[in-house]
Amino acid sequence: MNPVLKVSLFLIFMLNMTVFAAANTYEAFAQSISSALNNYFSKELILASIAVIALLIAAAALREARRSNKTKQDQQASALARFDFQMEKIKLSQGGVDILKKIAQISELPDPCSIIRFSHEFESSLEKYYESEKIESMSDETLEQISDLRRMLGFSPLPTGTPFTSTRQFCGGDKLMMQIPESDAPDHICHTLDIRERDWSISRTEVAPQVQTGTWVRMSLARSGDAEYIFSTQVLKDSGKELVLSHANKLDRIQHRKWLRISVDIPVKVTLREKIRMGDVLYGDIIDISGGGLGMTLPSELQKNSMLLLDFTLPGHGKISDLLVKVIRVSGLLDENPPKIVHSVAFSGDIDSVSKKITQYIVEKQRQDISDQQQQ
Repeated sequence: MNPVLKVSLFLIFMLNMTVFAAANTYEAFAQSISSALNNYFSKELILASIAVIALLIAAAALREARRSNKTKQDQQASALARFDFQMEKIKLSQGGVDILKKIAQISELPDPCSIIRFSHEFESSLEKYYESEKIESMSDETLEQISDLRRMLGFSPLPTGTPFTSTRQFCGGDKLMMQIPESDAPDHICHTLDIRERDWSISRTEVAPQVQTGTWVRMSLARSGDAEYIFSTQVLKDSGKELVLSHANKLDRIQHRKWLRISVDIPVKVTLREKIRMGDVLYGDIIDISGGGLGMTLPSELQKNSMLLLDFTLPGHGKISDLLVKVIRVSGLLDENPPKIVHSVAFSGDIDSVSKKITQYIVEKQRQDISDQQQQ
């Protein structure tokens, strides 16, 4: 027989014997333990021992829970002490301090100071407070104090870079688009009229259909320099001149690129501010527009970096006069009769109000274009 085969068979034999012996040894060991327990310990003693061990484990768990709760209470006390210190720095009225403390207690935030540092924490904690205290039964005086708190904490009006998280952060005059689901009525442009703690109201046009109380409507708000906010809210009352709506704290934020450009066809008057041709006037057409600049065609070529004043009417938003712009690019000739030269210009100076109008116009036009496509 092959020597390697002999060694392999021998190893297999020894392994089987070892396993057999181990199994017998374990069985014998288990029997000896069982016999010893039966001989020296009664069943009652074994059960009592088990009960004692269980009690010891429970006592240890209870002690650990108490220690954890004590640590948590110490941390909460420390956080509340910091909270009190921060409120003293803000110099709130005693009524405002009491309300903020109650809001902090109900919200159970690990760090109560966050509600006076971050607008979103303030609004989410305030929502819990209103649910707990039943906002419908709260006094007008208390609600007015909360509105004052929002202003004193710097959360109203919000800086442009801080996203909205609640309709309570809106301002009067904001422009919105309203859509009534499951209705043949077109989208309607409206404006915020009044923002209260219980509810808020928007204007309604005469052509807008009567909206029944309890109807859920879809709203959108394009915020210049930020994003578009889309949310649903419930109509509480339709007085014929305004709609009273419930507040919403679930706003879908759709952030577009900084300047969204669309194609348009808008007549424009151009006044030159160059030294040589100061006051010369040209007439052309705006062919595309964004919140930061526009493209237009003119009958003659202007120099790059030329400063111009534009006058044109933005559909639905009125006349824009003496808008200062700078030529940043001269693209070339359009094959038209007579030929027209394309100029790209960037807005100069304080453009916040103009950018806001243009951004709103772009959103409205896109929605209208989508609606027209769906109807075709």
